[in-house]
Amino acid sequence: MKPEVFFLKYSFPCALICQQMGEIDEAEVKELEDAATTSVPLPREKLERIFFRAFKRIDSIAEELGRDRWDLDVLEEFFLKRHNEIVEKGFEISGKVPRTLKELCKVHVAEIVEKKGDVLIVKFGNKTRPVHNKLVPEAKVGDLVTIHYGYAVEIVS
Repeated sequence: MKPEVFFLKYSFPCALICQQMGEIDEAEVKELEDAATTSVPLPREKLERIFFRAFKRIDSIAEELGRDRWDLDVLEEFFLKRHNEIVEKGFEISGKVPRTLKELCKVHVAEIVEKKGDVLIVKFGNKTRPVHNKLVPEAKVGDLVTIHYGYAVEIVS
């Protein structure tokens, strides 16, 4: 998978927060959604502008690993290994985000236990919740998926 596609699939759910903060408009959210659901890479400059907060953290990981910010290993390290800790620490500093939103912002591996149209019911740990399947329409009951915010992002098994 191209790094731009991988990045967008994991960061797209955050576009809604960027819109709520007035940083992007509805047309840009739609463009991001279309690109994420069709796996069409968008220009790096656009993604870097919209998701500048993520790239501040990605840049420190890239420097630590001695790689480019767009290296797929760097992006995987950010989203799949360090993202949850960053969310926990970063949001604690602001002190403005409720625990439930903080938990939505984390990336988890979950098992699909039910499929209802465009909604997947997933279970991770002792929690069950619904997520959109727009990014993984081929997912089926029993699959393991990564979830971020309200979306299943990628099938992992």
